[in-house]
Amino acid sequence: MIKVILKILQWAILFVYLIVALSFTNTKRDEILSSTVSINIFGKHNFLNKELVEKLFKENNIVLDSVNIKSLDFNAIEKFLEENPYVKNAEIYNNLDGNITIDLAQKKPVMRVITDQVNLYIDEDCNPMPISENYTAQLIVVTGNLDQEFFKTQNKSKLNRDGLSLLNLFDFVNFINSHELWGAQVEQINISPKGDIELVPRVGNHVIILGNLDNYEYKLKKLETLYLKGFDIVDWNKYSSINLKYSDQVICKKR
Repeated sequence: MIKVILKILQWAILFVYLIVALSFTNTKRDEILSSTVSINIFGKHNFLNKELVEKLFKENNIVLDSVNIKSLDFNAIEKFLEENPYVKNAEIYNNLDGNITIDLAQKKPVMRVITDQVNLYIDEDCNPMPISENYTAQLIVVTGNLDQEFFKTQNKSKLNRDGLSLLNLFDFVNFINSHELWGAQVEQINISPKGDIELVPRVGNHVIILGNLDNYEYKLKKLETLYLKGFDIVDWNKYSSINLKYSDQVICKKR
């Protein structure tokens, strides 16, 4: 019986201790003034840096230095940061010493689009991103016969008059980017006035005419074989174009 009573007393003391500790912590938190602000920016690209974020805060009258932590609405600040076109996710937190940490994950573009009507990036979620005045990402460039409507978010799966959709183009660019050979070789994708997909390589002065995106993996596999075998014998700079439009043949046009 005594052991049971002692056990109950131990739990009661622990419970009281926790209440007092939590009360003390909450009281201390209410009195904390911010001391330092650390800004961590993640991602392989440099659309944002610490100075740009600090400038953004200043322009919008957001003060984080030497203010009561309790007065700061971290959720609202996170939402504000995520409205920036280059921010994918924002998290803000502090410790009991008043140190505020801001973690920003940048969006990741997969292609640059430059046409008569459009100059933008398409990010990893297939959404448009504006061009930055401070940084240029080195990516596959898409050019040619594409208008503004093609890149609107609500039109992702809609086919244009050439039978191409933004989602189809997006999947194709991701295939190119992830491929060992084509990721290194293809620097530009052009949509011709006839609607043909044309690839501009980094090495060689020829243009690769893919036609539409039907069976593009099979078409490029044929060209890969030609690159690795045929061009060991023949100089590819002798050709102005390599046509893959037709399923069972590769047509090389000389200059």
